[in-house]
Parts: sequence; structure tokens; C-alpha cells
Amino acid sequence: MTTGLKLYRSEGHTEHWIGEDRHGALLIFPAKVRGWMLRTPFVGSRLDLEEVSPVLARGTKWPGAVGGRPRDPSGKPSRTVGIRATDDERAAWQRAAEGSGISLTDWARRSLNQVAARAAGTSARVRRTKGRRD
Repeated sequence: MTTGLKLYRSEGHTEHWIGEDRHGALLIFPAKVRGWMLRTPFVGSRLDLEEVSPVLARGTKWPGAVGGRPRDPSGKPSRTVGIRATDDERAAWQRAAEGSGISLTDWARRSLNQVAARAAGTSARVRRTKGRRD
């Protein structure tokens, strides 16, 4: 999969990436997790830029980053699901995730999918009406 967007680095900005957006504009952003959220227009010279592999910007949320493992084996994009939780609930979930040796996100996804599968199995059974026999 390729997006066609180009990623650059510059000796003058060693802690940043310079990447194209979907309109071809160059933006500079921190080379760290979710760095794309802090992007600003790049005002330097294109001659000072060295093109690098877009894979290097994985995790920054830059739209041109490619590679890594897809969240869903079908390749479908995933969406964020917000859950309100107390500090005690979150701490308990975090302990359970760490006890399983996985991230909280993966633990929540696995746990919710297991409950959903059980519920689907339960709802698939024929339910009897009170006092009625078939």
C-alpha cells in the first residue's frame, strides 16, 4: 500500500520530519508519537531536504506513513470507541492487561470481542415463552 506522499528529513531539523500533506504542501512535525498533530508549515528550502522512506514516520499519525500491522486482518480501518471509566476501573483494567502481558487497548478489544461472541451465541438460541412448550 502506498499513499504517494513524500517524507523528508533535514540536517537543520534533526528532531522533526517534513512531510507532504494531501494537497502537496510541506509541513514540519516532531518525530515522535502523534507528532503530526503538532504540524506547522515548513518555510525552509526544498533543496536542503533529503527524501526518506515513509515507513520511518509510523506512529506519528502522518497520513503518508505506511507499513506496520493493520488493526483488522481484512484491512478495514478501525475507529475509536470512547468509554467513560472511574480511576479505579481503569486501574483494574490496566492491572488485568499487564497480567496478560498485553496493552490495555488490546486487552479491552479482546475482552469485548469475547463478551460479544458469547452474547451472540446466547441470542442465537431459541428462547421459550413462559409456560409454553413447543
